[in-house]
Amino acid sequence: MPAFVAARHSFRLLFLLLLFSYAPKLHAGGPRRFALPAGQSPVAVLTAGRQTYLVTEQGVFQCRGRQLVPRYQSAVPIRCALATDSVLWLGTDQGLRGLNPRTGRSRPALLPAPIAQAPITTLFQGPDGALWTGVPGYGAYRQPAGGAWEAALSIPTVNAGLSTVADSAVWLATNIGLYRQQHGQWTRYNEEGVGNHDIPDNIVERLLPDNAGNLWVLMSEGISVFPGADQEEGAELPTVRFIGRAGNAVYGVAQLPGQGHVFATGMGLLLLPSQSADALASLATPATDRVESPQRLVPLRLARTPATPTLLQVDARRRIWLAGPEALTVWNGKQFRQAVRAAAQ
Repeated sequence: MPAFVAARHSFRLLFLLLLFSYAPKLHAGGPRRFALPAGQSPVAVLTAGRQTYLVTEQGVFQCRGRQLVPRYQSAVPIRCALATDSVLWLGTDQGLRGLNPRTGRSRPALLPAPIAQAPITTLFQGPDGALWTGVPGYGAYRQPAGGAWEAALSIPTVNAGLSTVADSAVWLATNIGLYRQQHGQWTRYNEEGVGNHDIPDNIVERLLPDNAGNLWVLMSEGISVFPGADQEEGAELPTVRFIGRAGNAVYGVAQLPGQGHVFATGMGLLLLPSQSADALASLATPATDRVESPQRLVPLRLARTPATPTLLQVDARRRIWLAGPEALTVWNGKQFRQAVRAAAQ
């Protein structure tokens, strides 16, 4: 082989070796960070096709590169949001609107006249693809695929709602308990419940799913966990009074296999480490005043991440999104687990 050919071959091989040796370091870096314009309050991160959007109370932004590109500005506060195949649905203080993310144009949803301009408190898609929404003073409404909106549950207040895949159920958080619809039948969980229909408080404020299929039910006087796996009939729900301290708001939760649960709270990010094969069962201590002893909850400080994120979501690609008043960050699963492990030491 001529000397210049051998030299070129060696140089190419050396370049490839250097490229692959540096690639893991680049991949293992910090999160992608988007600076939020001043005055924005994060509501949800939505994925539509290959595009990702940040919805705030004030509008909708598209995540493009490392920039948040404005796509829509709302005249009234946005309270909840949902992405379907071609529409971003926005629940506002004055009704429900459908946004075309390509054109940035919105239109009002054809809700029944009494609730057309009413505040929307929750918005989600049921197991059968139907749209669900909650309206104060009227209750829950649903729209079957290709059909008209119809009343689903008449109840004074709907604070939150979602559906769970494992049991094909719809859940509604209200001021008179937690409602679950499965196979067309409603079950109510409340303070006066019997069997395993008992929860510590009737005022259910928020519903938080984690990426392991568990449902965290946040009440004014406690937090209960409905495990994603089938639960033995009559088994007591894992329940605690609060996480961190009394009055500490919880905005989101993610489960990290082998590491525990990470909570986005008013105290910042908190890690509840795993200690047993059944971590949720270890929380079933209704008489306690906290999720675990103070030594068990580990505060996390992650680089380039909001100190007190008010949004934590895990998307279908298992990326972790964290948003606060100043920034939105996204981690891939491996990066986030490594960062949490290092911060917890």
